[in-house]
Amino acid sequence: MSFLSRLGAVSLLTVGLVGGIAAAPALAQSTATPTVASALGYVALGDSFTAGQGAPPYVSDGTACLRSKRASYPAFAALVSPYRLTSNRACSGASTADVPAQLLGVSPATALVTLTVGGIDAGSNIVLAACAPSPASLVCLGAIDNSMAQLALLPPKLVGAYTAVASALPQARIAVLSYPRQFKPGFTPLGDVLNTATDALNTAIAGSVAAMATPRIRFIDASQEFAGHGIGSRVPYFALDPLNPLAPANFHPNALGNSLGYTRALANDGVLRRP
Repeated sequence: MSFLSRLGAVSLLTVGLVGGIAAAPALAQSTATPTVASALGYVALGDSFTAGQGAPPYVSDGTACLRSKRASYPAFAALVSPYRLTSNRACSGASTADVPAQLLGVSPATALVTLTVGGIDAGSNIVLAACAPSPASLVCLGAIDNSMAQLALLPPKLVGAYTAVASALPQARIAVLSYPRQFKPGFTPLGDVLNTATDALNTAIAGSVAAMATPRIRFIDASQEFAGHGIGSRVPYFALDPLNPLAPANFHPNALGNSLGYTRALANDGVLRRP
């Protein structure tokens, strides 16, 4: 089966799931030739967007990480690529400071890493909680101002997290994914506020990846794949239960977003090809 055929098959599977449920330090480039087994190793790191929080049910592993059982983008990526997902260590609420701990026990022969991180550091959860009741309130505006202040401090934290991954996994290619806009433009005032904040966050992430100055670490912009599928669109790629505004899945990519959004972005950028 061709790659595109496999991606199409995953898309059909996704529909079924939805229906049923600062300058960086120089990094040494490894010259070692990985074995066939290690070349297939894939580990996912970071926060709730990589954990698959928007696509329940979740793995029952005794944690509050809210890792999707079968519909995270790492799971879909492994289905349509030569990589074998050895572990999804991403966790809801994880910040850049949590990434080093997620690396414990990961094989240094790992060939591919994907991650989303930085949203928690920038206060995205605080902005959402403050702005949901009233996007025009002083509380919301204050949370946004604080988030922008946190963004100025974010690049060194991101560089530190990327450096930790690259140092621990010297054979791995590292794909840092963007945070897609969650709302259809103009759908709600809150949505426009959060979209603007997301754009600023992605600018900081892209700049931090560029500062690493190594081809092993790439910024993967998923905005094109998610375009036209925000909350409020005819086919949203994000979870939102209007009857339960506190549902854990809300405002995260759903199964469609994880397959046709994130996984397609990885495929379109060549990340899922064998090196």
